[in-house]
Amino acid sequence: MRWVLVLLSAAPAATFRLAVPHGARALPATTPTQRPARTLPTVRAEAMPTEPTEGGGVRTLEVWEKYNFAGDKAFWRDLRRSVYDGEVKAADLERFEGFCDNYRANPEGGQTDPLTGQCVCPIGNFPGLSGKPIHDTSDLKWVPEFERRMDVIAAEYHRFMSQATGEMPSSYKSRKATSDSSVNPANSWMARNAQGEHWAGNDFHSLHLVKGLAYRPLAKTFPGTMRLLESLDLVADRSVAFNRQKAHAGLATHSDKMNYVLAGHVGITLPAGCGMEVSGTEFKWETDKVTVIDNSFPHHTWNDSEEDRIIFYFDFFHPELSAEERRALMIFKRTFKNHMKLADKERVTNLASLERLMGLNVGSDN
Repeated sequence: MRWVLVLLSAAPAATFRLAVPHGARALPATTPTQRPARTLPTVRAEAMPTEPTEGGGVRTLEVWEKYNFAGDKAFWRDLRRSVYDGEVKAADLERFEGFCDNYRANPEGGQTDPLTGQCVCPIGNFPGLSGKPIHDTSDLKWVPEFERRMDVIAAEYHRFMSQATGEMPSSYKSRKATSDSSVNPANSWMARNAQGEHWAGNDFHSLHLVKGLAYRPLAKTFPGTMRLLESLDLVADRSVAFNRQKAHAGLATHSDKMNYVLAGHVGITLPAGCGMEVSGTEFKWETDKVTVIDNSFPHHTWNDSEEDRIIFYFDFFHPELSAEERRALMIFKRTFKNHMKLADKERVTNLASLERLMGLNVGSDN
């Protein structure tokens, strides 16, 4: 059974339409195909909440399935108050209104382009953006400056990791980093969630500098890296991280289902026999070049070597988004997150009331 939380103050979505959208695209549902030439790892979905699938397995529910605010009056009220605060004109957010309409029209499903395999989720379907599996970096104005200065990324990574072995000169050591386990390299690699139950499994780990809407404490240990990204406006609302793929492992074909962000990849430690494929095109990472992909297209990775593979990964906003649209998307995500917290709080309150009224001990085996 799906665990879907809907606030009680639901109202017709049309009440809060702010503008007539143009260009909203509805794609027919289909399933992208996988290349048969390579044996891919099996996707595991063990985190809660889950639902049964055909064949007796389970599937981890996505956040938009667990929380549905498409018809929630309070959600749209809070969103419009923050977005339309007198500093932006409705005409500047016509495509953002199409994004909101796409969510209202299909709050729990996904849409896949049958020709390209590009897949978007209800809160990742922004109309009017060009989609390319792998972007030509010569079209991105920030790339020359980024590649000129990006040596700092690998330098700070190796400096940080050497703290665990004591190999770095003492003048570079941070007393806080070596004494505080929260920034100790040996303890900093994390699975996609704290319980290691993400579908990527236990063979994929990250050092997160930014995750979601928040900078992580570890970001302070990489000041040059963060200054580089910030100076070129390359921090979006998803992830900045070093990603480690263990030996003889890989990520199964999947889509990140957000078409309004792109992903930059820089090689840090690249053993032979590792690579990535996006929509049927294979490539290998480079240590002196950035590769830019659109994660909403089907992609998978492999590491057939005896060593761990390390890359630096950062999400940034699609270059065709305006500053006003970027701001509105950030507000949408923040509002969504705030209402998730409210829904969780309401659920706890309702369970406590049920226990008091009926003498139940919800969640107990007694």
